Amino acid sequence: MAWFKVDDKLHSSRKLLSIPRRYRLASLGLWTISGSWSADQLTDGKVPDYMVEEWGGNKTLIDWLVKADLWQVVSEGTQFKNWGEYQPTKAAIEADREKNREKLRKWRERNSGSTEGSNQDVTGYEPDGNPAPDPTRPDPTHIEEAKASSVEIREDVKMLCDLLADSIAANGSLKPTIGKTWTDSARRMIDLDGREPDKAANLIRWSQANTFWRKNILSMPTFREKYDQLRLAALEDWDKNKSAPITPDGGINVEAILGRDVWSPGTPPEGLDVAGEIAWKKEQRAAHQAERLEEAKRKMAS
Repeated sequence: MAWFKVDDKLHSSRKLLSIPRRYRLASLGLWTISGSWSADQLTDGKVPDYMVEEWGGNKTLIDWLVKADLWQVVSEGTQFKNWGEYQPTKAAIEADREKNREKLRKWRERNSGSTEGSNQDVTGYEPDGNPAPDPTRPDPTHIEEAKASSVEIREDVKMLCDLLADSIAANGSLKPTIGKTWTDSARRMIDLDGREPDKAANLIRWSQANTFWRKNILSMPTFREKYDQLRLAALEDWDKNKSAPITPDGGINVEAILGRDVWSPGTPPEGLDVAGEIAWKKEQRAAHQAERLEEAKRKMAS
């Protein structure tokens, strides 16, 4: 038996809340039934149109799930976004089942000569000591191991986890170990909650520079849980102090960190026409601003 897993933050995720209220419950119902069916049928998140119709779904609900970035339209149906990152795949489940069949075969071989006088029935069922797992309960161990070995950590997820761990260590605490709980929380924060990685990174820097929050945000799951509180606290900090390092939209206030910028691009190379000089100066300014931004990030992390 396969299982369709639902995140415990789904009820408050930005993707779900982006669906209008009048369609939200029906859309989530369709999403959940479709996930259960796909897990049962081992389709890796693909749901054919005829099944959606059978459950009473319609194009309006599909469109809202697509707009919320929970589904995408594919040939003759729809597809769950990032199925393999949150759900056990067909390959992982079949490998797990084969492993259990092999365990059961070996168990039967070991016990083939000791069935006389036992309570084994004529069908070959052994009620005592059967190594196969209880099919009524999910055992995620093998699934998680298979997924951990087959799914590489995404660059945006790794960036956020490394940044938080390094920032915690820079504040004098022991550097946390980045495990699956951390990477799952970061991935779900981006994909399910709709957080932008760059803004999340800036909020991590702010939280670790704040005397109150840096002792309370010591893990990625906690950061994800407290994200909106942190965002509002950073906004309040900005309202009180316009020179705060984090702007209301989650950006870095470079001048507040490095001071006023008096740099100028200088004299353009000879031989450029007016348009060429403008383009050259624009390029130089962009490169200089990028350098200042990186310097501000380093200063915030130090």
